Amino acid sequence: MLRASERTGDLIFITVVQPEKVSGEEGILSIYGELAEYISSHQVELLHERAYGLLSFAETVDRVRDSILATGGKSTYVPVTFVEGMPFNEKVFAGIHVIATTSSGEHSPIVVEKNGQICGCQFQGEEAEYFFLSDVARLLPFSVRGNRPREAYEAIKLTNEILRERNWSYKDVRRTWFYLEDMLDWYSEFNKVRNEIYKNMGLFNCDPQTVIPASTGIFGKNPEGILCTLDVVAIRPVEGQSFQVLQMQSTKQSEATDYGSSFSRGVSITTETCKYIFVSGTASIDEGGRSIHPGNMRLQTIRTIKNVESLLKSAGAHLNQIQQATAFVKNSEDIPVFEQEIRRNGIPNIPIIRTIADVCRDELLFEFDATAVIPL
Repeated sequence: MLRASERTGDLIFITVVQPEKVSGEEGILSIYGELAEYISSHQVELLHERAYGLLSFAETVDRVRDSILATGGKSTYVPVTFVEGMPFNEKVFAGIHVIATTSSGEHSPIVVEKNGQICGCQFQGEEAEYFFLSDVARLLPFSVRGNRPREAYEAIKLTNEILRERNWSYKDVRRTWFYLEDMLDWYSEFNKVRNEIYKNMGLFNCDPQTVIPASTGIFGKNPEGILCTLDVVAIRPVEGQSFQVLQMQSTKQSEATDYGSSFSRGVSITTETCKYIFVSGTASIDEGGRSIHPGNMRLQTIRTIKNVESLLKSAGAHLNQIQQATAFVKNSEDIPVFEQEIRRNGIPNIPIIRTIADVCRDELLFEFDATAVIPL
């Protein structure tokens, strides 16, 4: 089932999940068949893509994607970040999140390469410029791999290097996704590494114009054995165009930086025609940075949704304006509780990819991230 946001501003957000009664390779064929049909009928170009499923099906996804999208006459140069997101309902593939734009001869995406490998794309829209990077750590030399903190440090450092080579800055980064193998074993080390390099980059300089990126930090294995899978979205203004970036604040939570995690709760970007809202991975954490309702999936889900709702409200948005979301549930037996609570809160129809994954603290059972779009 494909869900796509309306064409508001430069970007289109697309989520495709597997049909209920289809599984295995047939389900993957169904997902990419729908995406190819949408690309063709709406004349769009892909800018960024992330896939969630069992690692054993990563090669199948690559093969199916290449054959189907190539048949539609569209380039598949955008690299796919594949994350082990164990799907609900014992399926093999949970779905894909895609960011795209309408095809235009005047403003076409430019492939970004590093060391001879395609790692993302750059795109100048009518309202802003965009820079997308996928699975940055796979570009690192093998000498760096295997050391978890070092790999995380080098992945962020390499991201900055790629940006600077093209006259961008890490201060233009608005959204990051970190998928960490065995996350609970080293999440505190990861935070120390990220804090250190962010300080070195000047992201903690007390300048109101400097915004720390929104981020998701969650469990996730990678088919290439990467320990710190990293995706990045950077956005900056086009000269002469209306553009504002704000670090969002929640009445339900303190800043993550207050307890040693260097990310924003959310980041909003306002252009002439719309507002993009990137909500970081959010869990049942209170105003003081404490985990609340340990062991109680129902209450954690309710609190998490309230936290997300508070962030959206601060930017003038509502839950039903979410255009992409990912739900991470720690224990499969808690899936029915999650489903009940999102129905009770009136948000069953937003595009959600559902996966089973560890959250950043052992006592947390659920995390949720989202992207919302408001037309102005």
